[in-house]
Amino acid sequence: MLESLLHQHGIVLYAMLFFSLIGGAVGLPIPEDVPLIAAGIIAQVGTAPPELLFIVCYVAIILGDLIIFFAGRKLGPALFTKSWFKKKLSASKIRRFRLGLEKRSLPTIFLARHLFYLRTVTFLACGAVKMKPSRFLAADALSALVSTPIMMTIGYFAAEHWEEVVQNIQYGMLALGVLLIGGYFVLRRRKKRAQEEQVH
Repeated sequence: MLESLLHQHGIVLYAMLFFSLIGGAVGLPIPEDVPLIAAGIIAQVGTAPPELLFIVCYVAIILGDLIIFFAGRKLGPALFTKSWFKKKLSASKIRRFRLGLEKRSLPTIFLARHLFYLRTVTFLACGAVKMKPSRFLAADALSALVSTPIMMTIGYFAAEHWEEVVQNIQYGMLALGVLLIGGYFVLRRRKKRAQEEQVH
């Protein structure tokens, strides 16, 4: 993904950056960091101006988040009854989450924006609880204003070693996958053990 982006120019480059960020937001297996790092590398190489790269990436990120938000808004409270959603958040966590949104919407959205595995669930829930779109947009825009330049800056200063960056990202994704799978089985085992103890 990163390597293919680095070999593009002009409108094709901007389109690939834009739609890869949108695709990652709506569920495709494209980590947001990869296109942003690619944009930083491209800026350093001089293929495209950094200001335009930033605008394209920033707009794509916000638009992707709004798509998730309005999908949750359309589902409404029914979202919290979906089995796939309950697997992500238990009933008690949903109650705490909804309370957190009411009291601390900015920190909650800020945290979720930087945690890939929480982002989609959180933004869907923001829409489902009928948070004001303007409030969500303001919190998300501020959050993305932090993450976008940080990841692009990493790519900019790592441009000379971009192959190592790609390799490290791949290793990092593999490690994260192993950790998530391992964590899933550990939690599943603990839940099963707790249920067995309740029976006895």
